[in-house]
Amino acid sequence: MNPEIINQINELQSRQLQLRAIMASSDDRAAKCVKTGLSFRETYPDDFVRYQAANDEYNRNEQTLAELEARASEQQDLPRDLNAQRGGEKQ
Repeated sequence: MNPEIINQINELQSRQLQLRAIMASSDDRAAKCVKTGLSFRETYPDDFVRYQAANDEYNRNEQTLAELEARASEQQDLPRDLNAQRGGEKQ
């Protein structure tokens, strides 16, 4: 597997953990708002903005991770595919 792709995947996965922590830090306040019928956005505007930004980045990163993992998988399959084009795999 391409070391650059592995590095990118590792960095994104690490960032995803950070983003989950940011989103989780707002969960208690959001839950209180839901229980009391208050608007999380209006009651804790800074938390809401931080949560929204983290969630948006998290979702973009998930898409990028899926693309990188697909590329990595394709690269692993490449030698097998080339061998098959030459006349089949030897086992």
